[in-house]
Amino acid sequence: MKKFRKISDSSLVPIISDGAIATHEIGEGRMVPVLVVDCTERVELRDLIYAHEYSPPGDVTVTWAVLKRDKSSVALLLEFSRPSALEVLLQFNIKKQGGVVDGILHANALYLQPSESGLKVVDGLDKGKILVEIPDTGFLPDWEKLYTNNLVKTFKKSGFSRREAKEAAEQHKSMLREIWSKRMKRS
Repeated sequence: MKKFRKISDSSLVPIISDGAIATHEIGEGRMVPVLVVDCTERVELRDLIYAHEYSPPGDVTVTWAVLKRDKSSVALLLEFSRPSALEVLLQFNIKKQGGVVDGILHANALYLQPSESGLKVVDGLDKGKILVEIPDTGFLPDWEKLYTNNLVKTFKKSGFSRREAKEAAEQHKSMLREIWSKRMKRS
């Protein structure tokens, strides 16, 4: 049975840009998506990120959702409990940010970087950000359907037949997941 919960729009935090970082210290060198978030209106999120910067991951409950009002998007609700209680909603347009969502689900993690640390991931490499572990919540099968259907639709709009679009969608996911699974080698 699916649960429905109303979430306040005030919890929504805009994503300015995204990218990925791979370090030997985190996930044995695997790529982890980074979201640069606009904390202008959510100063408490910026403060939480800086407070957590040197703490181990944890203290957060995660929930993936398909938005009732916007079927072309998925959302990730982060409910932090320490050092302060804070609810953060991140919304992803499947067509534009599907690869990032797929990366988060396969890395089981993401970094949150406040816009004050830089508007691009590269600008904030040595500045404040936190790692948020994203455990398996059972969303992956639903995501597979949503992401595949979105890719097929996109390829069909580009002139592919249905069969070609399905093949292209599978190839696209396979290539992307190969990139996400690469690990940084120790020198």
